Amino acid sequence: MAKPRGNEHTTLTETAQEVVRVLARMPGVKMIAPGEIKTNSKKGSGNRFVTAVYTTAGMELLISGQSVQKVAVHTTTDPHELFLQLQTHKKLKHFHFKTRERKPGI
Repeated sequence: MAKPRGNEHTTLTETAQEVVRVLARMPGVKMIAPGEIKTNSKKGSGNRFVTAVYTTAGMELLISGQSVQKVAVHTTTDPHELFLQLQTHKKLKHFHFKTRERKPGI
């Protein structure tokens, strides 16, 4: 099970909470670290997106719905396989998944 960072110091948005519940039960997840919440006024609240950015420690998920939140996921296994498991999970069928490259300055 993933250990909480900072004794649950940062809260999760409702959209991010659905993804984190699934992630916490997956083998190979070492730590889940929720980040800052930013309001999103550009997109409608009907669509939910999960974008994976792969890092050396695992991956960073950008989870958007009514607001945007970054969630860092540290893994002991291949993060690409973990993201594939997220895409095919039955509880996350209403999410749109995509990946992107980490670019300097973004």
